[in-house]
Amino acid sequence: MFDIGFWELSLIGIVALLVIGPERLPAVARTVGKYVGRANRFVANIKDDISKELKDEDLKQILAEQQKLADEYKQAASSMNSAISSETESLRGSVSMDDILEIEEANQKPTPSDAQSAAQPTENSLDSDTSQDMSEPSTSKQSSSDKP
Repeated sequence: MFDIGFWELSLIGIVALLVIGPERLPAVARTVGKYVGRANRFVANIKDDISKELKDEDLKQILAEQQKLADEYKQAASSMNSAISSETESLRGSVSMDDILEIEEANQKPTPSDAQSAAQPTENSLDSDTSQDMSEPSTSKQSSSDKP
């Protein structure tokens, strides 16, 4: 804090020696040292308290901001929930029970195109099997005819 150099300290020491005297100088130096140490601890405690209060204030501000954001998210979620529920109610009002039954019946009954497409692959597989059977003997005849 203070800019006190060697020469200033030596001057203070000489003046203290002359004023107080050589017998009482060590006791006075101890007492002054105690008070200076207490003053340093007091200043350090005050600095710590002030820094803790500033940190607490910062944390309170952050907490308030987080609470504000949480409230905004809750409000947005509730508005979204009410919009979804109103849309669901409007859809339920426009769809009747007869429409639902018709959709379920349509899903349960196979259509004629499904039956044809199910039968068609078996015919194709039979055609391919017979064509392979016919091609195999001809290749075996060729291989046997190559042999004398």
